[in-house]
Amino acid sequence: MKKDLLLEIQTQLGALGISAATGDKTDLVIDAELVDAAFSTGKKKLRYEAMILLDEGDKQVKMYEKTTETSAGVSFGMSGETSFQSGSTLMRKVKCVQYDPTGKVLEYNFDLGAISKAVKAAALSHGWGFKTVIMKKNAMYR
Repeated sequence: MKKDLLLEIQTQLGALGISAATGDKTDLVIDAELVDAAFSTGKKKLRYEAMILLDEGDKQVKMYEKTTETSAGVSFGMSGETSFQSGSTLMRKVKCVQYDPTGKVLEYNFDLGAISKAVKAAALSHGWGFKTVIMKKNAMYR
């Protein structure tokens, strides 16, 4: 049962272009560099990390998520972000268009909330609960 759910979660995430690997501290680990761009006057990075634990004791999928954005330099453009919180789950959409002085364009658009929605959908379809945890240790083996 747990193996079927793990496979379903990996399939759902794969459909989003996200790969999840088995971990030694938790069931699944996501470590994705969503943006890694450099331009003549700076750089921009967006990293997404997640840990997914399938707790067989209470049939609940526990998920920890973290995004890290770093940018340096000078660029011109616009970016927008919308987010809302549903319970303890943060849904975040990020869209950005940047231009460097040479006219090079950096454009990206992500719905980071779609990742946790996919994991939750897989959990519910297998009769498991879903919980977002705010501390990393709560999504790790004890």
